Amino acid sequence: MNKRGITAVAAGLAAVALGFTPGTANAADNQPLSASTTGASVSLTVDWTGSESFTLRNVKLSDTSCDAHPVYFYVTAPGFQFPNHWNSSGCGTTSTWSSLSGSLDGGIHSLGVTVCRDTTFDNCSSSGVSINPYD
Repeated sequence: MNKRGITAVAAGLAAVALGFTPGTANAADNQPLSASTTGASVSLTVDWTGSESFTLRNVKLSDTSCDAHPVYFYVTAPGFQFPNHWNSSGCGTTSTWSSLSGSLDGGIHSLGVTVCRDTTFDNCSSSGVSINPYD
């Protein structure tokens, strides 16, 4: 057996010994959400960290229109809206956040994301929802 094969076997045995299955994420991790509307799009991954908390990872908010209107997104839980996050950099730009955390006393059943183009009558679109496995 060559060196690469021995390393792979050793890594696999270590994963089994620790109770991990290689390539398998926790059920609470890596739930993608995205939404788009004319001139704006957002994509992110929800990592649930408990019954009252979450972390948004790899958030990307894009301004896809050359119309001088900024774009923004927000995350909602039933009965609550978290603060807006903006991209005011203009045409063809993407604002990114590696990690945004949130929590809500009393628990969070689910999260959705909404993206908007900031106009007189905001043009918005919402995603499906991510259900909290700790709920």
